[in-house]
Amino acid sequence: MSIKEFVQSFVNPNAETLPFKVYQKKVSKGSILTDYGQLEDSVYFIRAGILFTSLLYKEEHRILDFHFEGSFCSSYSSLMANAPSDIRISCYMDCELEFVRYEELKEAYKTSLLANQLGRIATEQLFADRVKREKELLTLTAEERYQSLLEKKPELVQKIAIKDLSKYLGVRPESLSRIRRN
Repeated sequence: MSIKEFVQSFVNPNAETLPFKVYQKKVSKGSILTDYGQLEDSVYFIRAGILFTSLLYKEEHRILDFHFEGSFCSSYSSLMANAPSDIRISCYMDCELEFVRYEELKEAYKTSLLANQLGRIATEQLFADRVKREKELLTLTAEERYQSLLEKKPELVQKIAIKDLSKYLGVRPESLSRIRRN
């Protein structure tokens, strides 16, 4: 899926052109798109591959989330506040990305209903995903979080190493191995 296809599926099925320029790039596994302290200048859309966001806490990288094909990803707090990023966005595997420069997107917001609708829908989706993840972390046991993950995102369980999956779930790798055995 491309940004244009996303727009046609979720915003306006009749959209033929986009009111902003879309750039493309291929990025290798392990590459960092946005690093801690860097000003974010783009919004990424994943055509293929997996990105992940991490946070540095007491010299340990904690995985905040994984992002899959057909979704947007960015250091949104850096974009919105024009402040250095407090997260890192990295490629978990080779990725094909589309991206929009934030300055160009803001210009499109001034004149385009389509750009505004896309921004609203993408932001609402991001917010709903964040709230759901926070609720699961606060209300479910590690085993329940793993079961939920198996039901909702089986591709995550198949493509992500146990050590990284355990960071995402907030458990130790040996605990995740025990949960998986049960």
